[in-house]
Amino acid sequence: MIGLVRNEWKKVFLPVLLTTVLLAIAMSVLSCTIYQNYTLHYDLEAWEVGTELFSLLYPLFVVVPLCWNLYYERKNNFLLYVMPRVKIKKYLTAKWIAYALGTLCIIVIPYILSAVFAIYVVPFVENPFSHIFENAFIKTPLLYAVALSLWRGIVSLFVMTFGFILALYFKNIFVILTGPFMYSILENFVLAILCLERLRLVVAFDPTTVNPEVVSIFSFFFGPIVLSIVIGLTAFLLSKKNAVVTI
Repeated sequence: MIGLVRNEWKKVFLPVLLTTVLLAIAMSVLSCTIYQNYTLHYDLEAWEVGTELFSLLYPLFVVVPLCWNLYYERKNNFLLYVMPRVKIKKYLTAKWIAYALGTLCIIVIPYILSAVFAIYVVPFVENPFSHIFENAFIKTPLLYAVALSLWRGIVSLFVMTFGFILALYFKNIFVILTGPFMYSILENFVLAILCLERLRLVVAFDPTTVNPEVVSIFSFFFGPIVLSIVIGLTAFLLSKKNAVVTI
């Protein structure tokens, strides 16, 4: 299994590296510049302001650099050539693990590096204000940023997995690469209409998108749980067809 994971990692290493580097540079630069147009209360707020846009687009960042590989392997019938040499479930598991490692690199590394820049480069500011996990945010900002970045990596694994399932069955690469992003937009819209903004997937990824007073433990787990149900239903229904979908 380790050998399979290593081989699959080699296939996506370059796009993962490029995406990680570009995101790290962009987040760090924005965290150290864009904050000047805002009134800050604490240093780490510069990180939140500088990475706000990326919290909306992260489904694209964790799907596009990875799931194209599975799509083309299936399109070129490479999976058929693999089956005589290794069980397809084992091969797909190794591929998912490699994609998961890539997802964590793409999300966790840029967010942590940009947080370091925001904490140690941005001029120190301090004014009283309300913030989720306020004690940790103020007293141990780097620990807060690392923990939140790791959690964002976990949430991103669900999004990547959705793209992974789509890549197994859909023939349209546009649907595969943008499907998870469109899901996040639709879910965001529906829950906003239902006045359940605090339960959106984007809030689980970035809790600062809503008033900290309405954030609860359900805000972090509701979105991923619903998405995991959607992933399970999608995999179950499409696998019953035992063929790729033609849209």
